[in-house]
Amino acid sequence: MSRTNLVRPSRDGDQFHYLWAARRCLGLLSAQSDLVAISIEGPSPDERAGEPPISVGEEVIDIAEYFGSEDFQEARLVRYMQLKHSTLHASEPWTASGLEKTIQGFTKRYQELLRTFSTDELAAKLQFWFVTNRPIVSDFAEAVADAAAETIPRHPYELQKLERFSSLDGDFLTAFLKLLHFEDRQDDYWNQRNILFQDVSGYLPDTDVDAPLKLKELVNRRALSEGEQNPTITKMDVLRALSTDERLLFPAPCLIESLDGAVPRAQESDIMRAIFGAAAPVIVHASAGVGKTVFANRIAQGLPDGSTCILYDCFGNGQYRNASGYRHRHRDALVQIVNELAAKGLCHLLIPSSHADAPSYVRAFIHRMNQAATLVRLTNPSSFLCIVVDAADNAQMAAEEIGEARSFVRDLIREKMPDNVRLVFRLFVKFSGNAGGNG
Repeated sequence: MSRTNLVRPSRDGDQFHYLWAARRCLGLLSAQSDLVAISIEGPSPDERAGEPPISVGEEVIDIAEYFGSEDFQEARLVRYMQLKHSTLHASEPWTASGLEKTIQGFTKRYQELLRTFSTDELAAKLQFWFVTNRPIVSDFAEAVADAAAETIPRHPYELQKLERFSSLDGDFLTAFLKLLHFEDRQDDYWNQRNILFQDVSGYLPDTDVDAPLKLKELVNRRALSEGEQNPTITKMDVLRALSTDERLLFPAPCLIESLDGAVPRAQESDIMRAIFGAAAPVIVHASAGVGKTVFANRIAQGLPDGSTCILYDCFGNGQYRNASGYRHRHRDALVQIVNELAAKGLCHLLIPSSHADAPSYVRAFIHRMNQAATLVRLTNPSSFLCIVVDAADNAQMAAEEIGEARSFVRDLIREKMPDNVRLVFRLFVKFSGNAGGNG
């Protein structure tokens, strides 16, 4: 075999590493996870606040994940991972001898950490992962499982290998092996690339071929010499790689003041019953000064337990007509609503894209409504996901003033929603958009 043909499979391994790590980085965007940083090619330099970093065993750490904090002392969980990929021998199982250096490296780091932390402390917050597209030979995997479970070993000879590789025995070996995880038979690098594109698309309103490539490039740079001083990736890094930031994720926050102790109007119970029974968007309209905005603020209080209510403010203290404060566009309103739900852990973030058009945002919105509606219903089968759009007519007015045919309101009001989702539009005057609903 030529030298070139030997080098190419090695490059495949690098791509597997970068693609797999890029997919893990998307976990930084989840409100349901306390993942705060991912370090590439070694542990985080901030793992030991104010103290020299631990270098022992770092050669087998391709990725380190930190949950809760990058400081090992404060972290809820630290996960060290080594990744191995094979193109030429993908179906050939890893034997004990093939894993010897990995076991030795992980063990050395474990023993070094025992100088600072107790066995129980490490058991609660430390994991070692071996990740590969190849299978692990069953005898060795079973020997690890038996020793970790403190059961009679099915493969005593394999257990002896573990003792020799790790220089541990008895309770210390058992404690270490409880932390060891084999993640074998992972998709190869080619499939990892396809899966990364699918994973990233779940956060975007449309197909963007550049976004996954930018995320992978972020990982690649952290693996190079330029990332030696700063090998970690945070949520902000991922957002920047996807051409956004926190401000763009929440472009139109609600500016309506919450009025504690507001007196309910006599019609409130009737309107709430209409909302509960509505099969189409509910439109609330009345003259000025009768308390429509106050009612919009109070809807959440009248929903069944387990319900979620998002109030979107189209007026924005009068900023809705300013170019710097537009609230009528799909990329403002739908992104704001979705990401408030995402912050509650009910759906994926919606990352705005300069390539996306209005229908793309609507489709992404509907998809996330389905995600959120499902999770809300799991809390209480009688609960609702309620989206209240206050001053919806102001959104349409702003769109028409700048020559746009429609605001997000006109599109959203015609869409079919999951049966436990309720849309409520509060208007100053009666809406003329030919939509169903209740006045």
